[in-house]
Amino acid sequence: MALAMSEEQSELTAAVAGFAQRHAPLDKVRAGFEDLAAGRAPEFWDALVAQGFHAVHLPESCGGQGGDLLDAACVLDAAGYALLAGPLVPTVIAGAIAATADPGPAAEALLADIAAGAPAAVVLPEAGQLRATPVDGGWSLRGEVGPELGVCAAQRILVSARTDAGDTIWVVVNPADAGVGVTAAAPTDLTRDVGTLRAADHLVAGAAVIPGLDVARARCTAVAALAAEAAGIARWCADNVIAHLKVREQFGKPIGAFQALQHKAAHLYVQSELAAAAAWDAARAATAPSAQQREVAAAGAAIVANAGLPDLVLDALTMFGAIGYTWEHDLHLYWRRAISIAAAGGSAGSWARALGEPDAVARDFSVTLPEAETEFRAHVVEILGRAAQLRNDTPGRQSPDYLNLYSGAQRDVLADAGLLAPHLPAPWGMAATAAQQLIIAEEFEKHPEVVRSSLGIAEWILPTILAAGTEAQKERFAQPILRGTVAWCQLFSEPGAGSDLASLSTRATRVDGGWRIDGQKVWTSSADRADFGALLARTDPSAAKHRGIGYFLVDMTTPGITVRPLRTATGEAHFNEVFLDDVFVPDDMLVGGPTDGWSLAVATMANERAAISGYLKDDREAVLRALFDRPGVDRDGLTRALGEVRAATNAVAALGLRDILNRLAGHSPGPATSIAKVATGVILRRIGTAAMEFAGRGSMVEQRDGTALAHALQLPAELIGGGTMEVQLNIIATVILGLPRK
Repeated sequence: MALAMSEEQSELTAAVAGFAQRHAPLDKVRAGFEDLAAGRAPEFWDALVAQGFHAVHLPESCGGQGGDLLDAACVLDAAGYALLAGPLVPTVIAGAIAATADPGPAAEALLADIAAGAPAAVVLPEAGQLRATPVDGGWSLRGEVGPELGVCAAQRILVSARTDAGDTIWVVVNPADAGVGVTAAAPTDLTRDVGTLRAADHLVAGAAVIPGLDVARARCTAVAALAAEAAGIARWCADNVIAHLKVREQFGKPIGAFQALQHKAAHLYVQSELAAAAAWDAARAATAPSAQQREVAAAGAAIVANAGLPDLVLDALTMFGAIGYTWEHDLHLYWRRAISIAAAGGSAGSWARALGEPDAVARDFSVTLPEAETEFRAHVVEILGRAAQLRNDTPGRQSPDYLNLYSGAQRDVLADAGLLAPHLPAPWGMAATAAQQLIIAEEFEKHPEVVRSSLGIAEWILPTILAAGTEAQKERFAQPILRGTVAWCQLFSEPGAGSDLASLSTRATRVDGGWRIDGQKVWTSSADRADFGALLARTDPSAAKHRGIGYFLVDMTTPGITVRPLRTATGEAHFNEVFLDDVFVPDDMLVGGPTDGWSLAVATMANERAAISGYLKDDREAVLRALFDRPGVDRDGLTRALGEVRAATNAVAALGLRDILNRLAGHSPGPATSIAKVATGVILRRIGTAAMEFAGRGSMVEQRDGTALAHALQLPAELIGGGTMEVQLNIIATVILGLPRK
């Protein structure tokens, strides 16, 4: 996805893409590698400046377009996609950092020069600091700093210097002035320059010092800009790999039909989407008043988008095969730029350690809603106020261990008001809009004494009943589900089918007044405690696999049903196998038509996957935080591991926030749920691996109270639940990316 969210940002992205196609095709760029490395601006620079792309984020008072860093990020996203050559990114970064300075003539002059078209660059302290010695009327600068992107092309270089007192000052250096020299180096990225800056008793007037610049904020701004470009490169890789897999043939078929390549392409797509989400989050946080929030968002972008980019491009290269490694193919140019971006963005380990401190501030992904829907909010508050006076006292049938499964007077009030599943149509829900659902979530958080009850497994089944069931089925099942007085299970998987529901063999034979069902189901959560189950059975053996399936609602006390708990590696029985021997199900328990089961099952599984991808709302990293108290733990390594987990988790959360904002704008849901399901599985696996590593010898002794071992032994249930990752990758590859089926 592109970073753009608004219509104006989308138009800006498209405008930059069109400009690059007209003025900077890569075949033309290749002819100018030597000039670019020497710092000579590309031929199109004046035209780009005339369009104002380099200054969309600068104040109008100095000649800019009056936007913000998010607008500039959309420009850089498109520039990364097109591999636009020259000093655009360093210039955008210099302007963005200068715009955060205190108002004054030195900052205003720099911004005006940049807006007028002067290429610029910033030398951050990671590349070294000049030494500043006070002299009459100003400062004398000495030293050498770099390498840094864009200093050879720059006509203005914003650089920090260290005083004898240990303070940092920021000054603007003109490479054409006396006492200044720039030396070009052979760039890894062949499409722009890199070099070092030398100062030898270079005099800077005191009035030329730019006050109010903060090193940490400057670093975050630079990372956000680089991440925006990285997101564009990742998107180019995903698009071009997918296009290649559709047309390249081997053994008489497109290679995109090979499952191994489908899975790799789906992973590449997931990573590109997460990179975009992390980059977007860093750009939007750049103007946040909280320095901690800026730094958390920048750390996530540095790890997920910037540091992760070289591997992403390398994965793309391997999917092209040997042709992608040739000099003639453009992919190696993207790879080179990816390596350069990762290096310029700073050490991933340092960012991860900063992000991974156990008491680090969490990223705020809350949505600020406008002052609207005041009557609706007041209505919700009134209901929650009444519910707060009541309690739930009956343990849930699905599990007695969770308060959100209890039933009772408080839950009844919420069910009557439609607050338990507000997205559902009335009278079961409130037909709540996306904005209204966010208001409800906000108010529940403000009323912690009110339990936001869960529908349990029926949360995935009830929408199917309401969408396709009869009025009698809705009347019979909806309210008991909402009130928590019944428990459900999902009878889908079979020993010989697993996630391949179309291959199920359980048979439903037509008899007088209903159906006789014979078969076996497995991996069924809560079947031993369920009152009812949603069951798939083959109603027409002669029909195509996806067509001859029925969707039944089964009373679990019906004669012929035998439930046998399955103990897992934990020693506990979380799952069951269910045997159905000549089980009679009346006609009024069939949902839809006798062969509608496949489409209804897909809808149910979509609801389940959405719920499971939301697991990261829970505190899944607690198992790692707990290890900090273990004697002798490798604290530095654990901190970095926790930071990497948080970066990935925040990228998924940013992806979800973008989806929410799109829905608030009236757009249909995108592929965020599928992406999040895969990403969640990767994160949970990463947490499990890290927990076992840092638990060390402690994992030789089994303990069950939130320990690393307990987490590891429970991990397969979470990775397999809702369909294995491989199944979800198949869906992404064929449905979302359009790769050919076998």
